[in-house]
Amino acid sequence: MDLLLRGRGADMTAPTPRWLIRLMGATLMFGLVAIADRIGLSDVTGVSQLLLRLVALVLGAFIAPTVYGALLWLVMGLLVTLTMLIAFTPAVRPVALHFVRTDVSNDAVDAVVVLSGSMNEVGRLNGQVLDRVLTGIAEARRRNVTTMALSIIANGPTDHRLTSEADQRALMSMLAPDLTVQFVNHVASTRDEALMFAALAHTRQWNRVALVTSPMHSLRACRAVEAVGLKVSCVAAASRDYALTPLGSANERLNAFRDVVYETLATTLYSFRGWI
Repeated sequence: MDLLLRGRGADMTAPTPRWLIRLMGATLMFGLVAIADRIGLSDVTGVSQLLLRLVALVLGAFIAPTVYGALLWLVMGLLVTLTMLIAFTPAVRPVALHFVRTDVSNDAVDAVVVLSGSMNEVGRLNGQVLDRVLTGIAEARRRNVTTMALSIIANGPTDHRLTSEADQRALMSMLAPDLTVQFVNHVASTRDEALMFAALAHTRQWNRVALVTSPMHSLRACRAVEAVGLKVSCVAAASRDYALTPLGSANERLNAFRDVVYETLATTLYSFRGWI
């Protein structure tokens, strides 16, 4: 605190070097961005973390010697307090559960639809998407349904595009060779998946599907599919990232809050655009 108050009327015996004040400001701003990223607040910017951190260093060094330099400490204190409340109190759990939709229904469905997510650099699905696939297989067998529908994601330029299709086909062949698998392509968002699965359902004359996705994604995803005219029985996948009940550790609560921030922003955007 002392460093950022020097030169602003505080009774100090010697001025702090300006370079040291700038260094302190850059360090504080970098720390602010790191904490904001941990709880998902930096997702609001839509900027890459590398660029965001570089901008934070420059901005912190610029602000520190000015009359607003001490505000960096105030913002840091508020952000640390918020992070502690999230990590060490149960406050986030009821908010997170608001985004989870599980339809308790035995209505007949024509297929089980499983939403995608992300993949690694060699085209293998991440753990969260694997959770969805495993839950989808279990749901198909529970409902005695013989058809599953998956969405293929792709990364990279058109001429060297990497897709998840090979991994999805291998998983289904190994885990559920008895099921018929339908694929939809060219999806980059939940909205894309809703449109593509609705078109597939129309072609196949499906009336209702069981839609499987991650718990915190379930409310928005199912509403997005319903908004394009397809009846849905919503199924929240078994999650291995963290358990919403009971959210017993600080790390799980922080991860859940990240998803709360993301889903709040995404749901607001989808509502504004009339997609849900």
